[in-house]
Amino acid sequence: MKRGRVPFLLTFLVPPLVLFGIFVLSPFAQAFYLSITDWTGLTPDFNIVGLQNYKYILGIGAPPDLTFWRGLRNNLILLVLVPLITIAIALFFATMLNLSGARAGQIRGVWGAPAYRFLFFVPQVISVAALGIMFQQVFQPRGLLNSLLSVVGIDGPTWLADDRFALGAVITVMVWMHVGFYMVYFSAAMAAIPRELLEAASIDQASKFQTFFRITLPLLWPAVQTALIYLAIFCLDGLAIIQVMTVGPGGPNGATEVMALSVYRSFKEQAWIGYASAQAVVVFFLTSILLALAFRITRREQVEL
Repeated sequence: MKRGRVPFLLTFLVPPLVLFGIFVLSPFAQAFYLSITDWTGLTPDFNIVGLQNYKYILGIGAPPDLTFWRGLRNNLILLVLVPLITIAIALFFATMLNLSGARAGQIRGVWGAPAYRFLFFVPQVISVAALGIMFQQVFQPRGLLNSLLSVVGIDGPTWLADDRFALGAVITVMVWMHVGFYMVYFSAAMAAIPRELLEAASIDQASKFQTFFRITLPLLWPAVQTALIYLAIFCLDGLAIIQVMTVGPGGPNGATEVMALSVYRSFKEQAWIGYASAQAVVVFFLTSILLALAFRITRREQVEL
C-alpha cells in the first residue's frame, strides 16, 4: 500500500512544484541576479556591478535615492492607516447588519441586510482603473466633493494637487475600495458565532460594547488577522490606484509616491533594469520583514468554541 502511495503523491505534487519553480521561483532568481548588473534592458550586453545598485539605494558613496525612500515613508503611512480604518469600519457595518439587536428572543441584524451587503460589495466588481478615474473626477477642483462643500459655504482645496491632502485622498479611496469586501467577509465569520453566547450576554444585560469586545471580536480574531495581512500586502503595493488617480503619478512633490511606483519608473521610463531589480529586491525583503512582524504582533490564542 505504501509503495502505491508514493507514485500517487508524486503524480499530484511534482507538476505543481515544477510550475511553481518556473513561474514563481525562477523570476525571483532572475531579479536577484539582474540586481547586481547594470543592464538597461535595451541591449543584450551588461556588466556585473556587484552591490553598486544597493549602495545607490542606501546612499553609500552617492546621494541616496530620495524618491524611493519617500515612497517607503508613504507605504508605511498606508500600512498603518488603511488596515486599521478599513477593518474598523467593516467590523462596525458587519455588526450592524448581523448582530445589531434582538427580535423575538433572537440576535438579528437590521432589516434589509442582504440588500446592504450587495450595495457595499459593489466596489469590488469595479476595476481599479475605473475607480481611479472616477475618484480623480470627484476630487477635481470643480468635482463632486467641492460642489457639495460649496453648498455649505466651504471653498474646497485642489485635493490631488495639494501635497497636504493628496495622500489623504488616496487613503480615503483605498478604504472605500475594501470596506465592502471585508464587511461581507466578517459577516460570514459572524454567522459561525453561536447565538447562544450572544443571547446569554443579552440576558445578563451586557452592553453592546462589552458583547463586541469580549465575545464577538475574540471569536472573529482569526478573520481579522487574515484581513490585516491581505490589507498590509495591498498597502505595500498600491501602484495601480496611485498611478491612475494621482498627479504625476506620485505627486505633487512626491506626496503620493510609493515604492512600487519608483520601481516601475526605473524599469519602464528610465530603462534601468538592474537598478529597478535592486529596488524590487529591497521591496521584497521589506515586505517579508513587515509581514513577519504583523504575524507576530497579531498572533493570539485561537478561541475554541
